[in-house]
Amino acid sequence: MKKSDFVLKALIISLRRHEMERQYMMILLLTWTLLLSPKARLFAEEPTPIPDTVRYKLVKMARSFLGLPYRWGGMSERRGADCSGLVKMIFARLHVQLPRTSRDQIRSGENITIESLQSGDLVFFSSDGATPNHVGLYIGNNRFIHAEKKAGHVITTDLNQPWYVKHFFGARRVVEPTQN
Repeated sequence: MKKSDFVLKALIISLRRHEMERQYMMILLLTWTLLLSPKARLFAEEPTPIPDTVRYKLVKMARSFLGLPYRWGGMSERRGADCSGLVKMIFARLHVQLPRTSRDQIRSGENITIESLQSGDLVFFSSDGATPNHVGLYIGNNRFIHAEKKAGHVITTDLNQPWYVKHFFGARRVVEPTQN
């Protein structure tokens, strides 16, 4: 083998090794970048959830009232509200007008079953079984937000609590599921 052939082979081997090292470094850099990037990174082809629906805003708004004092006949963000006043205030902030009392609010929207409840729906209760005298906003996971007299403020409650199971009167959908 001639010296020039030997040098040429050595040069080719060196170039191949250099190219492999370069590819290895690129793979290492790409892997390192992916591992250290934030987990919440979204790529263009991934669908992005849009939480700014009216229903999402209703629930977010209702949560902002947690702890507000209960006040019979009230509809004040400072001094307090009763159950129907709270519901009216929540919807009014999103430019959806509702009547003032639970007796009138139950006529708004469409009647739905308890099994088809979605966040933002209204849930009604009746202590006498004839007319609604309590209302709350369903927030999902079998829970609703309401101004409860006994608690003395706005709270979140599970629909499976015995009093609410026994006195459930109905549910209404005021905002359509696809409405933005």
